[in-house]
Amino acid sequence: ALVIVVVGSLVLRFQGPVSGLALFPTPSPIPPTPSYTPTWTPIPTETPRPSQTPTVTPMPSPTLTLQPPFSHQVQAGETLIGLAVRYQVSTDSIASLNGFAADAPLQAGQALLIPLPTATPPLVPVAREVNGELVIADPTDCERYQVQAGDSLSGIAARADVDFELFLEVNRLTAEHVLQPGELLCIPIIVYGGTLPPTPGPTPTPSPTAPLPGPQLLYPPAETAVSPPDAPLTLQWLAVKDLAPDEWYMVEVANLDRPADPPHRAFSRDTAYRVPAAWRPDRPETERFRWRVSIVRVTGERGDGQFLYTYGGQRSADGFFTWLGAIPTPTPTQTPTPFVSP
Repeated sequence: ALVIVVVGSLVLRFQGPVSGLALFPTPSPIPPTPSYTPTWTPIPTETPRPSQTPTVTPMPSPTLTLQPPFSHQVQAGETLIGLAVRYQVSTDSIASLNGFAADAPLQAGQALLIPLPTATPPLVPVAREVNGELVIADPTDCERYQVQAGDSLSGIAARADVDFELFLEVNRLTAEHVLQPGELLCIPIIVYGGTLPPTPGPTPTPSPTAPLPGPQLLYPPAETAVSPPDAPLTLQWLAVKDLAPDEWYMVEVANLDRPADPPHRAFSRDTAYRVPAAWRPDRPETERFRWRVSIVRVTGERGDGQFLYTYGGQRSADGFFTWLGAIPTPTPTQTPTPFVSP
């Protein structure tokens, strides 16, 4: 122990400034274990795309249907200005349509095309209640009648078997309208007991299933003369389907020589109908008749016993026959008894 103390003293006394003697090992410091500190990295946010403002595509306006021009034959003394005033169009429009100058003279007998004053919107179906029954005038694909000299609105409607008020309404006319020769009028199809079609919207709807064709007329053949006139007349037709319990055939017979008279109507479940003698003309003249058959669906009954109905399909083609009216029985005249003198 003494030796260790002496040696230690000598070392402490003679140690240099740079180096020294280590009697005991110095422990090396252990570097600290790095601790993991989680770093928060924000999740990148998705920048939303700018929303696009929807572009509204305007619906095209309905196109007005232009009516075709009508013909006018120039009469002696007529002038272009007079025709323009009469038909409510400009002289330039008449001249341009016919390919001559507005100051050109007109010649008697010259055929002119007269434009209608303005573009007119399409005609639409109209309906009225006639004798408790809904009657519809449908102008779709209607026949166009060109007015002749001497025509009247009531006469045209009567010849076409169209209710006068319906005829005016579907043509957008009034009873005071003055007809002009060459004017075009719509002869609508008349539907009894039907329903008005819905107003078309901007989106087209699928077309409905086409109705069944009308019955096929068999007897009498076209333009047959009923002979003898007082013989029973039976109308016959060919069925196109089996009738449902609420379906009937409706027979219409109209006297074309008496356009003011309403047509006769009758209903049958058979494919034949015997015409009553009361439908025969009551004057000794041969008159022309039109007949047709439709399938209708009976929906009720009126107070007078007549059916309320709607159409269940297309009507038949028109058939025609002539019928001699009843000849009045002459009133017997009393023959005077000869006077014998006593």
